[in-house]
Amino acid sequence: MTTPEQVATVAALAHTIWYEFYVPLIGRAQVDYMVGKFQSAAAMQAQIDQGYEYFLVRRADATGPAAEIGYCAVQEQPGRVMFLSKFYLHHAARGSGTGRRCMEFIEGLARRRGLSLLWLTVNKGNPSVQAYRRLGFRIAAELVMDIGGGFVMDDYRMEKALQAP
Repeated sequence: MTTPEQVATVAALAHTIWYEFYVPLIGRAQVDYMVGKFQSAAAMQAQIDQGYEYFLVRRADATGPAAEIGYCAVQEQPGRVMFLSKFYLHHAARGSGTGRRCMEFIEGLARRRGLSLLWLTVNKGNPSVQAYRRLGFRIAAELVMDIGGGFVMDDYRMEKALQAP
């Protein structure tokens, strides 16, 4: 994902996903703040400029055009590590195996680059914690991070060691 149009598409998808999923989890005020600060087109472009790679997840449909159903972003870091910064799917795509296929793609990307660890952060109350465990991640640390605006992220750092291809 590199064009302004692609970034705008992902930002619009982020808005939909975040308001649908996260308002019940962390409240509307924090979602308003986080979408503006981390999930807007400007924030995404700034991350791309800092070396993050974004991927748009599409579902092919034999009866019509492909539908955008999610996105992820990764950043390669020193020490043969990949940070999975963003991994979000539209509610219609959850439970369909799409998340597993996306994770296989991300892990394959990291392995092809010779990386040995994949890590992410996830809200402690997010049911995705269990999905990440099923995908081989373990809780490595508890993190409480001040993100400004009077808000904190109360997360787990989860990690998965990667085997060479």
